[in-house]
Amino acid sequence: MSFAQYRAARQVARDRRRLYARIAAMPHSTVRDELVAVAQRYERSAH
Repeated sequence: MSFAQYRAARQVARDRRRLYARIAAMPHSTVRDELVAVAQRYERSAH
């Protein structure tokens, strides 16, 4: 794995953690649950 690929993978992982942290900071609601579902669907389709 080249350094550029490694750096890109780290950035994707960081962005994913930020996304889930922002969703987790929201109050519990159906909107929050739907955001988690959308994020998970996107991850499955991207890989």
